[in-house]
Amino acid sequence: MRAIRCLLSLSSAALALGLLLAAPASAQVWKYVDDQGVTHFTNEPVAQGLLIIAADPKPANRGPADLGPLPEDQALRTLNFVESQASYKDTQAQLMAAAQTHGLDYALVKAVTATESAFNPNAISHKGAVGLMQIMPATAAQYGVRSEPGVSVTQKLKVPDVNIQVGTRLLADLFRLYPDRIDLVLAAYNAGQGAVSRAGHQIPNFRETQHYVRKVLAVYKVLKSRS
Repeated sequence: MRAIRCLLSLSSAALALGLLLAAPASAQVWKYVDDQGVTHFTNEPVAQGLLIIAADPKPANRGPADLGPLPEDQALRTLNFVESQASYKDTQAQLMAAAQTHGLDYALVKAVTATESAFNPNAISHKGAVGLMQIMPATAAQYGVRSEPGVSVTQKLKVPDVNIQVGTRLLADLFRLYPDRIDLVLAAYNAGQGAVSRAGHQIPNFRETQHYVRKVLAVYKVLKSRS
């Protein structure tokens, strides 16, 4: 897994959105401060860094059915970190409204956003996925987001409302493709619809996608237990 660094920000891993684009995810986050005093977050171990979200174990030679659920304590650590962020409090109402507009369970949308960016609107992955729900500019273009003089699609995707609208519309479209299969919706959100199709409409045998699905579902389960 390659490191993802955002100035004074947090990115979950390279989660490139888009129906045909694959990208990895990670369950660990390291924090460190560089020589200029700038705080960075990364999914790669750093010698002088502080591990703030631990990775779940990665057993070798296991398929999706063998991975089992993510431990609840890891999901709780993720949520505790996310819910302490000002950006979470600032965007909660927008996320809830978008979920309602597109017929989505708010708890699931929150779990996806927490896993994607830990609610950091400025997060950019090394693949170019941007913002709260880690949207690829090409995906945003499919949903009508266009650049304007002096304002790129990437810049627009850092605006929470724009990012949330694209992300929730994408999730809603995936639910129409895979009704009653939340696991495939999440797998396609992470790895792309093409990867799910090539896997015979199953979760692709990509370790990162498998862990991504597990993490989102674990966070979702904790959120649902609160309601």
